[in-house]
Amino acid sequence: MKRVNNNYETMVEAIEDLKSRGYTQNFSIEQNGVLSDSESSRTYLPSSVELHELHRFEGATNPSDMSILYAVETDTGKKGTVVDAFGVDGSEIVSKFMNHVAQKQFEKRK
Repeated sequence: MKRVNNNYETMVEAIEDLKSRGYTQNFSIEQNGVLSDSESSRTYLPSSVELHELHRFEGATNPSDMSILYAVETDTGKKGTVVDAFGVDGSEIVSKFMNHVAQKQFEKRK
């Protein structure tokens, strides 16, 4: 069953399902505001990335332990995830990057 946007109980559940659907890369956002693929050392500008899904999580024992998981795809077809803190602890660099990528998380995909 395909779930979209905030429909997982745990981050582990979300990551495993996303991996099964091809989101296998572990991306990160660098200090200079580009998406980095640690496997190939390639970087991507926001204009080269689409946001397909996002999932927010609160810690079971500490509600202030919040995180967000982004499922993205690059213009080269690589699909993967970016993890960040959510709320006051979130990275301004990650937020700024995600605000400039193509927002595709509400479109139906195969």
